[in-house]
Amino acid sequence: MDGDDNDQSGTGSNNIIVCCQSDNCTADLTDAKRYHRRHKVCEFHAKAPVVIVHGYRQRFCQQCSRFHEVMEFDDTKRSCRRRLADHNERRRKSSFDAQPGETSG
Repeated sequence: MDGDDNDQSGTGSNNIIVCCQSDNCTADLTDAKRYHRRHKVCEFHAKAPVVIVHGYRQRFCQQCSRFHEVMEFDDTKRSCRRRLADHNERRRKSSFDAQPGETSG
């Protein structure tokens, strides 16, 4: 078929079942949204406050699209502290750049 020659999945890839990374999760991601298939996480565990992955208490980070240990998050947030700090730093820089003549203090 035209256009299928550039398909990165390769022949026989339809036989591969993509499963969630969470320990003991049996969710078949075959019919899941592309995002969940790409990151190998079911919708339930992508939003869960605590997930056991490789025996560790973790949470899926919306910004990094990967699991981090729960202690890397503030309260019930779904973005890790590092990514939130990066985001806040960018906001501070753009706010400072927008007002070059003003000082804070």
